[in-house]
Amino acid sequence: MSKANKKNSVKRSRTSLQFKLALMFFMVMAISASISISVLLLVFSPIMKENAEQQMLSFDAAVKMLEEDGYSYNEIIAITNTASFNISSLDEGSAKVADHQKQLEEKGCYINSDGIIPQATMITSIDGTYVEINSFTSENLYWVVNFVIIVAFIVCIIIGTIITGFVGRTILQPIHDLSKATSEVARGNFSVRVKEPSDNEYGTLARNFNKMAQELSGIETLRGDFISNVSHEFKTPLASIQGFAKLLQDESLSSEDRREYTQIIIDETSRLTKLSSNILRLTKLENQTTIGKKNRFSIDEQIRKIILMLEPEWSKKEINLDIDLEDVFYVGNEELMGQVWQNVINNAIKFTPVGGNIRIRLFRSDNGIVVKISDNGPCIPADKIEKIFEKFYQADHSRATEGNGLGLALVKRIIDLSGGKVSVENLFEGGVCFNIELPYQVEDMR
Repeated sequence: MSKANKKNSVKRSRTSLQFKLALMFFMVMAISASISISVLLLVFSPIMKENAEQQMLSFDAAVKMLEEDGYSYNEIIAITNTASFNISSLDEGSAKVADHQKQLEEKGCYINSDGIIPQATMITSIDGTYVEINSFTSENLYWVVNFVIIVAFIVCIIIGTIITGFVGRTILQPIHDLSKATSEVARGNFSVRVKEPSDNEYGTLARNFNKMAQELSGIETLRGDFISNVSHEFKTPLASIQGFAKLLQDESLSSEDRREYTQIIIDETSRLTKLSSNILRLTKLENQTTIGKKNRFSIDEQIRKIILMLEPEWSKKEINLDIDLEDVFYVGNEELMGQVWQNVINNAIKFTPVGGNIRIRLFRSDNGIVVKISDNGPCIPADKIEKIFEKFYQADHSRATEGNGLGLALVKRIIDLSGGKVSVENLFEGGVCFNIELPYQVEDMR
């Protein structure tokens, strides 16, 4: 979509919202005005009717007094024919006179005041001549009042609609800004932010949008880092395999060199296999919300098996092991917990110097089961200790070839799924200690 089309689309949307808001106000005001006028007329119609009839009776009494005083027809008409009354003569054989002859004979006049806005009409005789008198003229007070009320309502509706159109633009501005920002996010711009209004409704919406954009930005960064790290981790062993495979094609290569190159290729292939397995395992665990299948097993026995399995590694470096394990049973996923001990102990072996010491302790505390695995290798820099459990993160880049930065990320995810906690601290006397806490299960107490 071109910029011109987008601007037109936003403009149409803005106009449409303002128009709808103004139209809604107009409809509400029109309905309210109609109901108000109807109620007013229904309430005051009887009063207006009575006043109109009383006016006519007073007018008729005045005419009778003028007749008694000896005034002629023309003189009475000249006196009484004002702007408030419209007087017209009727023929003696007029249908209006004939229809109401009985009332004229009994009361001397006939008054009609029908309608919601009463229009009083009187038929009476002046000096022997029948006349029709209409009080609903342009100068009549009732007509003027009703006309002013109706015009005032219409003017209020029009002015209110115009004001609503302008005010609506201000009210809807946060929505326009949010719509524009949403379009930016849809195009992959996660750095966009919207102004947070002070009112609760728009303010909460804007804050939630900004949080969403921030989280998406973080996820996008992690995704980019993940792809970059995976590419790098695969590229290094693949390049090594390719290089030594080409060297093996040299027919003059000695048997000793051939064995060395073959072993390097095997080691790098094993590294790729381990990396692929860890990525798949970590991806699976990140999509899990529970630890999975559980069973009751001995943690101390499991740790001893892991230590024996890693015997070639710590024996090669002549590492001294200080093992202090209580008899502890635990209910959890035995396979995943085995990966925890293997990764943490293997990490300790990797960073412990030749002839160094590793201490492994297992005991029960008041809050749960505690495992402490410490070594006397190099300490972790204070600014990097919080990142040690992130994927592909390696605090000591000088030993980057010894791992891929996924082992501790796996440990963290497994312990989190188990409801426990894992942390790392630098020891005062030198070295690093990993602390793993697992919560008690009811089954553990049996």
